[in-house]
Amino acid sequence: MMLDKAIELLEEVIDEKAWIPYKRHKKKRAHHSGMKKWHTGGHPVKASQRILKVIRNAEANADNKGLDIDRLRVMHAAAHRGRTYKKYIERAFGRSTPYFENTTHVEIVLEEVS
Repeated sequence: MMLDKAIELLEEVIDEKAWIPYKRHKKKRAHHSGMKKWHTGGHPVKASQRILKVIRNAEANADNKGLDIDRLRVMHAAAHRGRTYKKYIERAFGRSTPYFENTTHVEIVLEEVS
């Protein structure tokens, strides 16, 4: 997908005008007739905001390296499990409740198409 189309899609998802199909975690999700090929989907606004930030950072890096921004294409996008920050909430009678924060590593690879 071209970079400008990817940015436009993510901005539409943030405005809740476009759907993102859910292909894996879809068991308890509602079906939507507005989607063309897939049945289940949604508007992952928070995830789209974070990914849009990474894509704009990759675009700035490509511009800094001297690549033509109009000819950039998203070649590879992946999300990997990151570090888990372990915290605990103190409770009464010497007990505690785990309060873990899971992080994610997002990688975006752009390629200049000729």
